Amino acid sequence: MKPKTANLIQLNAAVLIWGGTAMFAKGTAAIPVSHIISLRSLIAAAALLGFLIIRGDRIRVKAGHYWIMLLLGVLLCFHWLTYFQALRVSTAAVAILALHTYPVFTAIIEPFIFGEKLRKIDIGLAVAVLAGVLIMTPEVSLSNTTTQGILLGVVSGLFFMARNLLTRKYVQEYSSSTLMFWQVLVTGVVLLPVFLVGSETPEYTPQTFGLLALLGVVFTALPHTLYSASFKNLSAKTVGILATLLPFYGAVMGYLIYDETVTLRTVIGGLLIFACIIFETVRHMNVAPSLSPTR
Repeated sequence: MKPKTANLIQLNAAVLIWGGTAMFAKGTAAIPVSHIISLRSLIAAAALLGFLIIRGDRIRVKAGHYWIMLLLGVLLCFHWLTYFQALRVSTAAVAILALHTYPVFTAIIEPFIFGEKLRKIDIGLAVAVLAGVLIMTPEVSLSNTTTQGILLGVVSGLFFMARNLLTRKYVQEYSSSTLMFWQVLVTGVVLLPVFLVGSETPEYTPQTFGLLALLGVVFTALPHTLYSASFKNLSAKTVGILATLLPFYGAVMGYLIYDETVTLRTVIGGLLIFACIIFETVRHMNVAPSLSPTR
């Protein structure tokens, strides 16, 4: 098999697996979201640590960068908490599409942080994305579950955007696996007190632990590794475009597994957002691996 073909398979497998991550929010509905994220993160950290040791990759970071890793981990923590809650209250299609407004919002915020020129096309894309979100929103009321899912998804995207911009500004010198290891470790540790002494004490069955192990290893550490490996023979542009299939995969799995339906409003608004995502991805030729999705 040609190296490029192998990388294409790795990339599509990673995106497909990430699409399946959305299903765990409903498959483990009896477990609080904070518990899921904590256990998922600690399991993923152990798997990534093993991967880094086997590969002989760098694990430690510079002394002055540990506080950045702490902040990145906290941002990832809130990104996952809001994202999983969005999946709980709404459909996979709504939550994922709302989350994926972040590339366009990034294009608006990034120039102010790095002293770059803000382009009119970025403002136009932001307006189009906002229009897509408004079309998807059935009513301006927090009592509506779809509206809740959209709001939580957009907030999750903002946390993810902040994590990406901080990574670009301070710590691009590390491999994505090293960055991900520290972030999931921090996320797991931050939420561990909630898991250990929280008022909610759900019943953990062998099936639940099996699902959480699957989520941490197969649906977190594995796709991250596959995604990073795909950059070896594929351009960042190709990787970025194929990664936009995530909302589609998530919506299909939501329909097949949980019989979730997609309303006409979601389709119209989602297509508008999806078009903006693809356009923004194509326009940016060089996206660092460390800025990859972290579902």
